[in-house]
Amino acid sequence: MKDTLSPLRAFQERLLETLNPEHRQQGHILDQHCLWQDDAFNEAALELAFLQGQANPHFGALLDQNRSGHGSLAHWHQIPCVPTHVYKAFEWSCIPEAHRTSVFHSSGTTRRQTSRHWHSELSLQLYETLLLAWCREHLPWGNGTSESGACIFLTPEPGRTPHSSLAHMFATISFALKEKMTSRFLGDLSPTRQWTLPMEETVRVLSGLDRPVHVFGTAFLFVHLLDYLSREDRQLTLPAGSLLFETGGYKGQSRELSKQRFHEDLATALGIRRERILCEYGMSELSSQAYDLEVHSSMHPEPAGRPRYFRFPPWARVRVISPETGSEGGIGETGMVHVIDLANVWSSVSVLTEDIAVRQHGGFELLGRLKAAEKRGCSLLSADLA
Repeated sequence: MKDTLSPLRAFQERLLETLNPEHRQQGHILDQHCLWQDDAFNEAALELAFLQGQANPHFGALLDQNRSGHGSLAHWHQIPCVPTHVYKAFEWSCIPEAHRTSVFHSSGTTRRQTSRHWHSELSLQLYETLLLAWCREHLPWGNGTSESGACIFLTPEPGRTPHSSLAHMFATISFALKEKMTSRFLGDLSPTRQWTLPMEETVRVLSGLDRPVHVFGTAFLFVHLLDYLSREDRQLTLPAGSLLFETGGYKGQSRELSKQRFHEDLATALGIRRERILCEYGMSELSSQAYDLEVHSSMHPEPAGRPRYFRFPPWARVRVISPETGSEGGIGETGMVHVIDLANVWSSVSVLTEDIAVRQHGGFELLGRLKAAEKRGCSLLSADLA
């Protein structure tokens, strides 16, 4: 029986070796990481696609279909799209069942079957290391300049939501900061397992702060907080130097706002400048996260009305592609977000999301989710993977 695990372990070790001690502790990845170089990234992406094709027969069949039309793969652009629905239909993993220790489920907006992203102790080590390296690049505590002594997470404690990749992300951040900052999780779970906030306690905690704080939460939980403050005719004033970290979208659990309106309302209700609101984009099927392109640890001011542009770390690339043709759009064109993520060593290097974006110089602007009618007409979501 062919050993498909050892080559993937070796690939993971080499990927981790690209992070020197400074990257691990302080960030400074933006201009220095070797994988920003196109040749280095291309070589790594093609190697990982080949190794995953050996370990995952479903992906191997997809690669064979692609080769029949293009010959051998020469560029990462040719790695076939793997739509997120395969994480629901198949056990899309290179990790043998006996080695799996945890699984992340997509949150979704309905009760249909969710995506499953399997992990082992080894894959979680990679996920957590790269997560912290890129997160430090964008948060003030990454370069030691933060005045904050506390992190508040508007989510349930991670142990209560073991299948949430976002909860695991927040737990990883909290654990990494335990010697610098205190952490507190304020969120709760409804009887139907939806995330909720105990509003009176949350407002009491946020209104009683006397030092800068970092507040982490999903967009829909922040909207619930905004709605509560509006009903109570209250406004808060977070201490100067505080930071809001918002992610996760609305998930059909709150009213939806444009990003600009959302940030304006947050700034007004919580007494914080708009440039102190940091946006993150991630999903359960990915192991890498994207952050605001222009907002790094120095917290550069955001010009009024300018959209938020996102960028992934050097070990990931994004294409914005046509849902019908699969062709990549140019700057300013709209399409689906396709991510090549080297951190997905043990699942799929290629992930085609259901998110719509506009390609921008060095990044992308998120517009929202693919509508149901668009999904039905999207040829890229109907690939024969049986």
